[in-house]
Amino acid sequence: MTTERDTTEVTTFKVESSKAASAQLATVVKSPVDNRDYRYVVMENGLKALLISNPDTDKSAAAVDVNVGSFQDPDNRLGLAHFLEHMLFMGNEKYPEVDGYFEFIRANGGSANAYTADVRTNYYFDINNEQLRPALDQLAQFFVAPTLDPAYVDRERNAVDSEYRLHAKEDGWRLFMAQSATSNPEHPKSRFTIGDLDTLNNDDGKSLWQDLKAFHDTYYVAPSMGVVVYGRETTDQLEAWLKESFADVPDGGGVKPDTHIGVPPYAADQLGVRINIVPLKETRALSLSFPMESLHPYYHKKPMGFLARIVGYEGEGSLHSLLKEQGLIDSLAAYPNDVPGEYGSFNVRMELTPQGLKQVDEITAIVFDYLALIRKEGIQKWLYDETRQIAELGFRYQEARSPQQTATTLASRMHYLPASDLLNSTYLYDEFDPKLIERLMAEMTPDNVRQTVIAQGLPTSQVEPYFDTQYRIRPLSDELLKRLSKPQVHKGLTIPAPNQFIATDLTLRTSDKADKPTQIISEQGLDVWSMTDSSFQVPRASVRLKISTPKASETTKDLVLLPLYRTLLSRSLNEYGYPAKEAGLNYGLSTSREGLTVALSGYQDKQAYLLEMILKGMDQFSPDQAEFEQERNRLVRNLRNKSFAAPYRQGMDRVSQLLYPNYRSDEDVLAAAEAVSFADLKQYATDFYKAVHISMLIYGNHSRGEAMKLGELVESYVLNGSNRSKRYDQPFNVLKDARLREALDLDHNDALYINYIQFDTTENRERAKYSLLGRLLATPFFNQLRTEQQLGYIVNASARPVERHPGMVFIVQSPVLGPKGIEQRVDEFLTGQVQRLGKLTDAELDEYRQGLIGDLTKRDTNPDERAGRFWQSLDGHEADFNYLLDIADAVKTIKVADIQQAMAELLKQQGQIVITSKGKQKDS
Repeated sequence: MTTERDTTEVTTFKVESSKAASAQLATVVKSPVDNRDYRYVVMENGLKALLISNPDTDKSAAAVDVNVGSFQDPDNRLGLAHFLEHMLFMGNEKYPEVDGYFEFIRANGGSANAYTADVRTNYYFDINNEQLRPALDQLAQFFVAPTLDPAYVDRERNAVDSEYRLHAKEDGWRLFMAQSATSNPEHPKSRFTIGDLDTLNNDDGKSLWQDLKAFHDTYYVAPSMGVVVYGRETTDQLEAWLKESFADVPDGGGVKPDTHIGVPPYAADQLGVRINIVPLKETRALSLSFPMESLHPYYHKKPMGFLARIVGYEGEGSLHSLLKEQGLIDSLAAYPNDVPGEYGSFNVRMELTPQGLKQVDEITAIVFDYLALIRKEGIQKWLYDETRQIAELGFRYQEARSPQQTATTLASRMHYLPASDLLNSTYLYDEFDPKLIERLMAEMTPDNVRQTVIAQGLPTSQVEPYFDTQYRIRPLSDELLKRLSKPQVHKGLTIPAPNQFIATDLTLRTSDKADKPTQIISEQGLDVWSMTDSSFQVPRASVRLKISTPKASETTKDLVLLPLYRTLLSRSLNEYGYPAKEAGLNYGLSTSREGLTVALSGYQDKQAYLLEMILKGMDQFSPDQAEFEQERNRLVRNLRNKSFAAPYRQGMDRVSQLLYPNYRSDEDVLAAAEAVSFADLKQYATDFYKAVHISMLIYGNHSRGEAMKLGELVESYVLNGSNRSKRYDQPFNVLKDARLREALDLDHNDALYINYIQFDTTENRERAKYSLLGRLLATPFFNQLRTEQQLGYIVNASARPVERHPGMVFIVQSPVLGPKGIEQRVDEFLTGQVQRLGKLTDAELDEYRQGLIGDLTKRDTNPDERAGRFWQSLDGHEADFNYLLDIADAVKTIKVADIQQAMAELLKQQGQIVITSKGKQKDS
């Protein structure tokens, strides 16, 4: 089935422009299932805005994307764009209170943040509907009249420095910066982007502020901004609010600042090279990157998107399958990158096996062989048309994203796209242009490739100065160049075959009258729940089943064998499962300490067929020893790499280990993984099914009869007369009055303090009470310990319910203070909050109360979100699919005295886990 673009629904409206006296006509192409109204506006000061009206939304949102980023940092002020992002949260003339914006957003059920990219900086929030207008005005004042208070310059440069040091041992950043160091020194791509105390030096007490102000005044002007406002009000009302709040954003003289770089990202001696980079983690990867012109002018044709589909294919005859069968790679991904108007690239990235690391040049040659095959046989119209068909189905039945995701994403597109294509740009395959594909592929040559090898123990000759990453860059070897000049043919290596999983049955089933699933099968060992729901007007469905058994985590050995079984099973399914995923019929296998979960989502057409193929794969599971060794080595590597996670992540992991008896220590699991054998795995694949229970949920565009057949299908493959058991739920430790304290020895500069407090109750009213308390404490905790005291970048206080037990957690990771000192600051904070909450009024509490109620009662955005909510109830221990509504009802009854009493209980800290680590800080 093919859908022509001219049959897609179009919204038409007027565009206001400061450059034209007469109104222009613009259109936004939207999906037929999209009931939202859109209006695109260009204000008199040059600011572009997209207004989205959705009367049914439970959350409102907004985002501002400024077309300036780290690439525009002055050479002597690296990190200035990022630093400015931080400073804009420090108050403005209209709303001067520091962190007042965060306080308002969080109190009203929302969240807010920002990020700095290479050529963009994005600010965003979501909030309960009733507070969109004041929240939008507060965000607008970031750009109208920010205070940029000199008093906070040194404090916030310390926060930026803490953020940099937080990332100092993260390989993602370390590898990225080493790659940057091998790019053109005349191009900003080569520079440090986060900022630290040296690059943001302020010894004279004034120059940093002066540079900050100059940067802001130059780039933060209306013609460089794209704004998205998403609310339930009409577009007329949203436009009125937009103009009221953003009209005073400086227009910069009506001209958008020139941010064009105009310098190639790589010099001639940085192409046709091999780059070695040494990570901290046990990582092995090979990346082949082909720099080329900016691909943005071709976004409606997607020549490299088309190529990525072929190169990244994982079905039968694929490059992925050949390299994996040869035991050379663990994974492969192909994708284009682009900085609009500057440069683009096509990339192939592979995770390597130990054997693959020894043969990186041979792998590189096979990739070039496949590119030669594509040039010869793969640039075909039928394959492009099929790619377009899949994309058109994806757009026609596009599932809505959350208001915040929608606003943030669309704002980032507004600098580069016309109004018409803001919504559909990623789905467009308008024209098969073989000459364009051939021209771009002509850039994919040995003298234009950057072959990057990432692994421990590689020879290096240089050190990246900010993250101390060792690397080396040298020309490709003559031997490799000779091999690449003579493409070879590989038996079985082909372009993708026609995809048999593309949906054809798009009929919508009649929805059930109930608002939650009903149980359609209740037998020993099997509980199946179903709900037919086509209210989102998309022919999609979700099928989830969990096979629970004590064998999931009865022993430490089980904790190793289950993920190995899952990985090998998933691997055996991939050659036919990948085309299904490509066609929008997704599936996945996951494990927990309770069992194995199979999840299908996407178009309901052919779901039954795919599910049966998965069940047959489980029934006929016959692993290969070489594959077992490959996957075991991968598991061992991942377990070893856990020690490189940020301290606060390792600390929270230890909290979980203490709460769940079946959550073994990393050391024990690693030892078991190193000892487990292929014979163990084969025996486990049988033992796993000896006593099982299946919980199953079918939701969406399946009729009740179809759901029954799916349940019966699973029963016929998994259950028999002797293996039906009760549902297995892993044990959980209720702390009661236990006070557990552990000091971890973590290899990190930062110190860590975590205080988790659990309350011995599961009553909804108590859960409501502590959820409210968590919201009341979150922003003051952040403000006092991070903004004012500058203890570190990671500072968090929040409610932390676990297994229906309410709880609170306080986390500080600090580069300046040891655990004892942090604990003292946290205790001082908590003591001070008694006085603050003693003055709390019901009106103040009601703001937080309404915010929490809004979160608990918000409607689902799409079928996947609704299915996930139902599954969370079914998979957890809640008696009712709508238990969140019960908690919301309880929130309505919470009074000021209840909050004060909850604070008193919190201070007792009776059921408590404290995790600390000294890092390199003095223990004070």
